[in-house]
Amino acid sequence: MYSFQTQDWHHPDGDGNFWDYDESKKDFAGYIENYVKPQLRELLTNYGPICLIWFDTPKGISESQSRELLDLVHTLQPDCLVSGRLGNALGDYAEAGDNRIPDVAVDADWETPATINDTWGYKSYDHNWKSAANLVRKLVDIASKGGNYLLNVGPTAEGAIPKPSVGRLLSIGGWLEVNGEAIYGTRPGPIQGLPWCRSTARPGKLYLHVLDWPEGGALRIPLQGRGLKNAYLLGDPSHDALPVLDAGNEAVILGPTTPLDPIDTVMVLELERSGSGG
Repeated sequence: MYSFQTQDWHHPDGDGNFWDYDESKKDFAGYIENYVKPQLRELLTNYGPICLIWFDTPKGISESQSRELLDLVHTLQPDCLVSGRLGNALGDYAEAGDNRIPDVAVDADWETPATINDTWGYKSYDHNWKSAANLVRKLVDIASKGGNYLLNVGPTAEGAIPKPSVGRLLSIGGWLEVNGEAIYGTRPGPIQGLPWCRSTARPGKLYLHVLDWPEGGALRIPLQGRGLKNAYLLGDPSHDALPVLDAGNEAVILGPTTPLDPIDTVMVLELERSGSGG
């Protein structure tokens, strides 16, 4: 469920509309108390269980007002999550900036809200669509840093999803059908900061997302003392073991000379240690 808690161009006391209403005469505290809170109560009591409420544009909301809204949501629906856009570093998880991905893994619950083209809603003239390959790689980058990819779709006035969006979502779904094990339920992998790959992990397995396949197919992987039991390509239905050479703190894995998937070939490394990344 999506909600603005501050920005309201129709209410005389809401934030945002300075062309119709005098900013100096606005009663924003009254707006929160007498308009926003009653709407929240209605939304969270009349429509059954709500799993998440996504606030946005906190702007000038005070910390006490943000906390009151957070407490109200949790009182009315204890299992409902509240997004970090509530304001004042409150909420149940953090939000990155629009279309922004952090440079390093983040030790917190967070997500990146993002667009498929340049538009949050629908614009008939916005044809700057991100490619399916670009979107998959953003998904992988975000997952490798511990985040969730909140990918926006802007329907037309008739409620239809634009065909370019449909095509890209189907392509992402096709990639996930093969490689979803390396995304869903994983944590950031221990291999971070290398330009040619990303890594995700679950106990006993490290997923190496190879974005730039090496010439000849030999991958040098820093394992940092982790014992490697087996390596195979996730997209290979046979899961045939790949040859592995021990090079001290590195493992040299001999893969095929060309990538299995030009977008992201996922290699599964089965490790001797359990835990995050093995």
